[in-house]
Amino acid sequence: MMHEYITIFIAFKAAIFKSFYETMDMMFTSMLVSLFIGLLLGFVLFTTGANGIYRNKIVYFILSSVINIIRSIPFILFIIVLIPFNRMLLGTGFGVDSSKIPLSLIGMATFARFAEKDMLDVNKNIYETSYALGANPIQYFIEFLLKEARTGLVLSFTSTTISLLSYSTVMGIIGGGGLGYLAINEGYYNFNYKLMWIIIVMMILIVQIVQTVGNGIAKKIDKR
Repeated sequence: MMHEYITIFIAFKAAIFKSFYETMDMMFTSMLVSLFIGLLLGFVLFTTGANGIYRNKIVYFILSSVINIIRSIPFILFIIVLIPFNRMLLGTGFGVDSSKIPLSLIGMATFARFAEKDMLDVNKNIYETSYALGANPIQYFIEFLLKEARTGLVLSFTSTTISLLSYSTVMGIIGGGGLGYLAINEGYYNFNYKLMWIIIVMMILIVQIVQTVGNGIAKKIDKR
């Protein structure tokens, strides 16, 4: 039985490695966008919310609504809806680069909501402490808020990364390729179930590695 799986892996080795690279390429870009822009949006949600230091109902409502809309649209439909935008921005609506746009947007929206929650969980007295010490808003955000919320933020980003990996499996509908596309197109549709299971195991291993690394980093920086 194992010999058959090894034979299939060797036969499709080039396609598997190519698909793995495509998945990692899409993931890397979307992870960076999710981390930096998602974190910034989460901070804006936190500071303009009902209990924020810069309460602004209009800003919060608009930003929160946009994030909710992005997260509520079924991802396959979201990909299709963005094809004209991809074409306008990149000159083409298809390919690996075009796949990075919907992945980045959904990752950004997901992590922004997670980040808002993690910041809301921080002790409310942190702001008063930073204010008493003369910290400006940027220092408050970096030196106080982020340090207190960092464990939760790492775990939230880990969950976002795993979600992005799951979302990447359907990017084949706009030519994004990746492991998911190979599993469906060459595995399921061609009745090559052994190839499909090889890729499923690879995806499981990637998730395990991501979760283990995320948990390890969160444990290491947790100073509570």
